[in-house]
Amino acid sequence: MRIILAPDSFKGGLSAVDAAAAMAEGIRRVVADAHCVKVRMADGGEGTVAAMLHAQGGKWLYRQVRGPAGRRVRAGYGWLQDDATAVIEMAAASGLALVSGSRKNPLKTTTYGTGELIRDALDRGAQKIILGIGGS
Repeated sequence: MRIILAPDSFKGGLSAVDAAAAMAEGIRRVVADAHCVKVRMADGGEGTVAAMLHAQGGKWLYRQVRGPAGRRVRAGYGWLQDDATAVIEMAAASGLALVSGSRKNPLKTTTYGTGELIRDALDRGAQKIILGIGGS
């Protein structure tokens, strides 16, 4: 039996990779000889860059940018060299997970850091930018 596992992450609980591993373990308890194919999925939020890099190859690039509350944060994005494409998760620089409590106020937070990632990608020579806006 061949089973394709393609979960998204469980916010605050499991990454997509960990979720697929847990599913495969559960399936093998019932069907010991099952062949589980794990495919990374994401909806544009956390995990999108990892899924794209896993599927297409490429590398992670990291930059210090302004986070949503104004403090510097380390944010990564993906670089696909073959077609000079940057894959950016808005959540990495401007995500909800980077802000706590009363600071989660759209009138007082900023997405400036996402712009800094886009600027970095353009300076690197990006011909195409894929921007995932989930989790922001």
